[in-house]
Amino acid sequence: MGILTPHQLAFIFGLLGNIVSFLVFLAPVPTFLIIYKKKSSEGYHSIPYVIALSSATLLLYYGLLKSNAVLIITINSIGCVIEVIYLMLYLIYAPQKQKSFTIKLILVFNVGAFALMMVIVNFFVKGPNRVTAVGCVCAVYNVAVFSAPLSIMVTINS
Repeated sequence: MGILTPHQLAFIFGLLGNIVSFLVFLAPVPTFLIIYKKKSSEGYHSIPYVIALSSATLLLYYGLLKSNAVLIITINSIGCVIEVIYLMLYLIYAPQKQKSFTIKLILVFNVGAFALMMVIVNFFVKGPNRVTAVGCVCAVYNVAVFSAPLSIMVTINS
């Protein structure tokens, strides 16, 4: 049996990464089953799902700019669909105040910030530098998203 090529290894690890990412996208299913059964989203926040949709949208855009990015496009397309379903369920069962807040978040992150980034990248960044620029934005955004929950570990001693 021969050694795998770097391209084959990249594909295998990319596929494994997609499987893990898919499971991460499905992690909130128990929460949404509770929301559905209780017919209320009180006690839950929409912020993680808005941010996850924003992240998946950014990575989908990155995948569309990058060549040979079928795995990136596939998992982030699936992620966008899953997050939209979560947000729809949240909005159906949320009290009016949370609905308004969630819609504002969606408009700010998933419409406004994304549109601004697309305008900047398309008009001010040329050629192959677009992939690098969007990749850097995605990397910084994802580090911020995945490190934010660590803030819960900080305790304030008064």
